[in-house]
Amino acid sequence: MAKFNFKLSQLYPGAGKHLINTCGNPDCSNFGQPLTGRADRKFFWKQKHPDLSPEQLKLIEMHGPGAYKLAGADKKHRRVSRVFAYENNPHGWSDQRTVRCQGQTHDGYLCDTGFSILSPDHLNEEIDRLRNFNGILDGPSCGACGKRFLDDPDEFALDGAHERSKDREGKLLRRKKTPSSLRVLHKPCRGQKGALFSISLPHAGQKTTADNLRILGAVLNSAGIVDIQRMIGTATTGKKIGMSRIYDRIEWLEAVFLAYEREMLRRWKDKIERSGENVEHLLSHDDMVLSVNWETSTDRRNTQLNCAITADARSGYVYRLDVDFDPRATPLDLFNATYLDEAGMPKNLEQLYPNSKVQSAPKFSWQRPTGRYHESQFFAACVNEIKAFQSRAKRRMPKKDKSQQAARSALIQRTKGMITNIRMISEGWFGFPIDESEERGSFKGMTTRDIYTKGAHFALLKEMLPRGSIVLTTEQEATLPPLLPHIFDKEIREDRFTWLAMSFNKKATKPEKLGKVKEYRKARKQFHNDGMYAGRFDFETDAQTVSEAFIAEHMETALRGNGAPFQISNYQSEVFPSLWVRSSTQASGEIDKTVGFPILPRNLRRTMKKLAFDQEELSQDLREELAPWVYKATLQPVSSFMNSLRERMSVAARAGSGGARVGGSYIQGAIFNPRTLIALLNIYRVHYNFFEPRPYACPYEAIDDLVDPPKLTSRALRIPGTEEFVDLPPRARRPRPRMTPAMRHGMDAFTKRKDGTQDPPDIYRMLYRPWLYMGTKLGARFERSRRNIKTKAITNHEKG
Repeated sequence: MAKFNFKLSQLYPGAGKHLINTCGNPDCSNFGQPLTGRADRKFFWKQKHPDLSPEQLKLIEMHGPGAYKLAGADKKHRRVSRVFAYENNPHGWSDQRTVRCQGQTHDGYLCDTGFSILSPDHLNEEIDRLRNFNGILDGPSCGACGKRFLDDPDEFALDGAHERSKDREGKLLRRKKTPSSLRVLHKPCRGQKGALFSISLPHAGQKTTADNLRILGAVLNSAGIVDIQRMIGTATTGKKIGMSRIYDRIEWLEAVFLAYEREMLRRWKDKIERSGENVEHLLSHDDMVLSVNWETSTDRRNTQLNCAITADARSGYVYRLDVDFDPRATPLDLFNATYLDEAGMPKNLEQLYPNSKVQSAPKFSWQRPTGRYHESQFFAACVNEIKAFQSRAKRRMPKKDKSQQAARSALIQRTKGMITNIRMISEGWFGFPIDESEERGSFKGMTTRDIYTKGAHFALLKEMLPRGSIVLTTEQEATLPPLLPHIFDKEIREDRFTWLAMSFNKKATKPEKLGKVKEYRKARKQFHNDGMYAGRFDFETDAQTVSEAFIAEHMETALRGNGAPFQISNYQSEVFPSLWVRSSTQASGEIDKTVGFPILPRNLRRTMKKLAFDQEELSQDLREELAPWVYKATLQPVSSFMNSLRERMSVAARAGSGGARVGGSYIQGAIFNPRTLIALLNIYRVHYNFFEPRPYACPYEAIDDLVDPPKLTSRALRIPGTEEFVDLPPRARRPRPRMTPAMRHGMDAFTKRKDGTQDPPDIYRMLYRPWLYMGTKLGARFERSRRNIKTKAITNHEKG
């Protein structure tokens, strides 16, 4: 079979803003360096250093900055094109290619790190999608040019009669009514159609606002959509309300909550940066998988969604929850717009390579416009949508006489032709088999490739944080090694980024956990006492120092049962140190914790890379340097949030395997619309962060067990039928303050009582403020209107 042969320079799509498609080894000369040609490297360095010898120029030509080579590909990426130009001459090719780094490491060795080619454009598209949460926080835009008001409010002017302070005769206007909307003019497009438009608050048209808190309370406490419909209808008019009204209110609540959160994060970031405080962000990241019920009885297959979650370890604040699902995409429409022209003929299928032996070839995954999605599921969703239509058409179209039967048959044949075209392009040209698995993308939206969603998640997370050092703890996720070194490129170069990989025994039973925690606390207490007697510790030594010393003393090298490296293959690379260690701590539910060190501060990282994965003898200095990082590694805040979400929201129930049944199962109460599920997840996360005071034990405090020592509380037992009491021995208790994660995080969204205690903000007042427009002239006008209404209400109350 004929094959395509390419040079890397022909296929290389560039590195983009986030420097993907470059070497991810921080100790390599190619770290963050895009591809450059041999001749260009040689010419540049010869001009820069004319005194270089021929041997030095040859070394730069072969291994200088920007030196890469194209390597092979895995069998799973092999494709065969059999249609159109290759109908009688099938061609084999690989849909993904590996690139090998030819740069030199700091110690003079060939790096030879491999990575797969990704699309910078696809990553940017995913960042744009998630930055404003699928367009929810885009705000209004000019109808003439499409410029969004929130992108540059200074380009817009407030216009309209309701904004005038004087009438035509120059007399002061007395406002009798607060305007419900404000007219805005896009100054560069003045005079064009759509440049003048009105902006109103989202709740301005709501006739019944009392239902909003009922709906909010219901979705936050395990109620299903049908339960909400029944409850709201009975509570108000006694009649059943439509589902569309409930969905509209849920989407409105999501928009208000997300706008409120963005404003609070902006204020917090500004406050931290103005203070000049040296911040250390301790972050924990993990994934949660949700399965969404099928949509039609003719297509009983679930949609699997991966949720990327990152939280602050000290406060439990959940920064982001991003789902690898684009609810804006309509697969069949996208297919027609991308791969068919106006006449229905195929287009945009091949990439041209002028001045090459291969003049054209099928587009690779990083070249295809649909490469941001799970394409096997994408093409399957296009076919599924047509099949679902065929099933409805057969049932509903009349077929009494021959003309009706002929029209019905013609429509079925026409849609069969559409399916043939889709399969010809997906299977015949791009070599994708149609996805017949039990889990596939819903045709009301489309699942995206997890690697692009993860990259966008961390890029946006970095935008949210004030400048400071970052310590990130994750599990061994295969998508992270090709992403994190590039997303945090600047922080790595400035020695402000540390990445810890961690695993623990998730299958430990409760008795096993309690037993190991008891043994650990006993051993640590004995270690502390021995250190006090030996003069190693004193009464002023803090608990963290004791814990780190205990970890260093009992640290062990982590290996698999057969003596193999502990880490998975994606982490067995020259980029990362190969040594993993077992922690001696048993706390925060993380039993038998094992920690790896993919990216450490420069000096320690280079020391670690010299050690073998099975290095048993570790020097005392190395133990003491690693102990603080082992101490900080935790996934507890993310686990707490996910457990809370599973318990509180019935729509997040797993629609998984049905046991003895074949195929996916339908879960009553779970949701079938991924767009609504994403809205509910966003509402829950913001409510969890700002409005739910709850006790929280920082994982580091749980490890120490010495922070805020318990207080003795006196107790008494009343004798029944009398007023006499029997004194009982006092009990040691350590009450945890009930605070929201936002309060613990330092966000000033709370209100203070006279006694000094703090309350979360009033949720009713929060719902009806113009959070989306805060910091703009428009927001100031809406805020003034709100204050005027409040002042009038107080005045009328005093007069009454």
